[in-house]
Amino acid sequence: MRIGYCSPFNPMKSGISDFSEELVPALKNQNIDVVIFSPEKVENKDILNNFEVYALSKLNEKKIRDNLDLIVYQIGNNYSYHGQIVEMLLKYPGIAELHEIGLHHLVAESILDKKGSEEYLKYVEYCHGKRGVAIAKKFFKYGGKAPWEQYPLELNMARKIIESATGIIVHSEMSKQMALGICDTRPIVKIPHHSAEFLEDYKNETKIAKKKFGISDEILVLGSFGFATPTKRILQIIEACARYKKEISDKFIYYIVGEVSPSLNLEQKIAEYGLTENVRITGFVTLDEFKNYIKLCDICINLRYPTQGESSGSIHRMLGMGKPIITTDIGTFSEFPDSVALKVGYDENEADDIFNAICVMSKNKKTLEKYSQNALNYAKDNFEINANAGKYAKFFRNMIEGTWQPDYQDVVIGRLCELKLTDENYLKHLPYIELQMF
Repeated sequence: MRIGYCSPFNPMKSGISDFSEELVPALKNQNIDVVIFSPEKVENKDILNNFEVYALSKLNEKKIRDNLDLIVYQIGNNYSYHGQIVEMLLKYPGIAELHEIGLHHLVAESILDKKGSEEYLKYVEYCHGKRGVAIAKKFFKYGGKAPWEQYPLELNMARKIIESATGIIVHSEMSKQMALGICDTRPIVKIPHHSAEFLEDYKNETKIAKKKFGISDEILVLGSFGFATPTKRILQIIEACARYKKEISDKFIYYIVGEVSPSLNLEQKIAEYGLTENVRITGFVTLDEFKNYIKLCDICINLRYPTQGESSGSIHRMLGMGKPIITTDIGTFSEFPDSVALKVGYDENEADDIFNAICVMSKNKKTLEKYSQNALNYAKDNFEINANAGKYAKFFRNMIEGTWQPDYQDVVIGRLCELKLTDENYLKHLPYIELQMF
């Protein structure tokens, strides 16, 4: 089985680059001959030494395509990293692996910014009809929040990609149901985002990390990871930390690991809340440094609002490293069980919810230990990378042999979405279908 694998790879600063560099060796262990196509030059020596690696543009050569049984396209919401990959999918259909279902930022940059509003409105109409066009026109006329920020899922832009693909891979039940609502005639499989490694001795690793960073065992360490933007709810976390310092204890450090969007005006906010001694911003870090900061944390806070229906590689890495999680009760994040992730709302009480979640988890070491062990066990049971690779291999084989069969439930859900039923009883049991009735 010879599979073309189209994805960003490092040094492209993308979580999907890390995802792919971890996944392709596991696919190779499944006796899959993986041929890599990347938009930019790959630098990882292990990848270069163990795989055929081509520039993405090489897919234009028929001789190369004819030597592949199947092509897989890794698709995220960043045009710089995935724009060329989407163009190749539309020219040479294959399996689309959707790391999120919204994809409106990608379309806005590729069509609105480059071809203008008229072409963009045509695309909106293709995906969402006249009502979608009316909302987009209202934005052009009156301003305010852009459609991709105000309606990231309701006005998702995945239709053309899904309809052009020969098959779909998603990482969550939410994305699966939404994809079925868009087009239920494509083979689709849910394969959870993997956890690349498991730290059985997570408790000792945290102690070692704290010692390395010169932090006392009695200091509570919190952390948020990845590019810090308003959607990561960093300001709300800062507000919760200020309340924690005032009402509970000043013996904590909150790490913001990654680059920070200038729009947050973060340093000023930290000073205003009196948290200069408690909040530390690392800036961009390497993957190894990223992992070390996760080890350092007692609690990881990974929030998202609004959501694009994305999966979070950071959360899966945290769970595998035995870290309790505080996340937002929305979209794919709602699917994590309460025993491993405390969920907070995204309304006017969000900062209070975050504060309360920190208090619950940090009540005592026994409580933290319970959440940590639950997190590790859940990751081992559901996200082990070699087990995931076996699911990929099975789906690829079924696609090549033409033997893929949908689950009955998938067929039912897809047809309900397609018919756009509005019966409240259906919507209560199939909550994500409502998003397709926009």
